[in-house]
Amino acid sequence: MIRFFRIMLEGAYRNIARILFAADRATSIEIRNKVLTLSVEPPETVIDELCLGCGACANICPVEAITMVKLEKPVEIIPGYVKEQVPRIDLEKCIFCFNCHDFCPIFALFGEAAPRHVGPAKMTLQELLKKPVKAPKEKVEELAKVLPDQLYKYLLEKRGGQSGT
Repeated sequence: MIRFFRIMLEGAYRNIARILFAADRATSIEIRNKVLTLSVEPPETVIDELCLGCGACANICPVEAITMVKLEKPVEIIPGYVKEQVPRIDLEKCIFCFNCHDFCPIFALFGEAAPRHVGPAKMTLQELLKKPVKAPKEKVEELAKVLPDQLYKYLLEKRGGQSGT
């Protein structure tokens, strides 16, 4: 019986401390107010300037939350490759599995143009595409399943026609 009262008193003390002194608060008042007023900004999903428009993200999305939207004016990224579309992510469908980010050849989704935990990219898209492609044969074959033929052939040409190493 004493143990029961002890648990009740500890619980009451913790709740009073949480209410009066904001103890154990996980979010700031500012964030709580944004949530309550429905004014939370959605996360940045696609870096349009770095996106290749290849559609790999839309092809790999398990819940089909990504649609490719045609650009009003196609953009020639480098001679021989024109970007005609960019992805748009429906955040109400998205389950944030980050398959799109991980399969993006240049990681242009969800705010970091680099593999997760590496940091932002330090090159422009044009500089990135001029560099030789170095990837193991297995990775190239995996990308061939999700990249459109035009981009896959372009990348193979930049490799000098090789499909592995």
